[in-house]
Amino acid sequence: MADRIFQFRLRSDHTAPDRQTEALVVDFLNAEGQWEPQDPTLTTPGFRLLLLSLLLCQHFYLVANAREMALPLHRVEGDIKVTTGDDWILTAFQGDFRISLDPAASPDDRAKADAAALDHIRQRMALCPVSRNLPGTVQKLTSLCLSEGRGPA
Repeated sequence: MADRIFQFRLRSDHTAPDRQTEALVVDFLNAEGQWEPQDPTLTTPGFRLLLLSLLLCQHFYLVANAREMALPLHRVEGDIKVTTGDDWILTAFQGDFRISLDPAASPDDRAKADAAALDHIRQRMALCPVSRNLPGTVQKLTSLCLSEGRGPA
């Protein structure tokens, strides 16, 4: 049995004062090894929509919790890798997310994005409804770190 690997990447910008998601871009790594921009429609393959839903749900929970904690979010970047068996049944999910903070934010505001805050957000991301509906047999691993070089949560 050969595994199937599906990879997506995401980038979004978040400007002051409300830090809402702007300029959200999602790409899919196709079979030829090229990144394809995603603009889903009703003709998008259903399995790809499922995987996009997983990525976007994780992103939504990341941003919502960062905003709730008043983090000066500037940019979010994320990569997911989903593995299935040759029968298309999910076996593993790996999500790696990085945030950058607004360089114009005060040091006190930037300090809010400490290891405890990032760990809290990462744990909340696991509660997104799409993630929670994955079978218990799926290995799930999500990381979240500051892109400024601080360690993962």
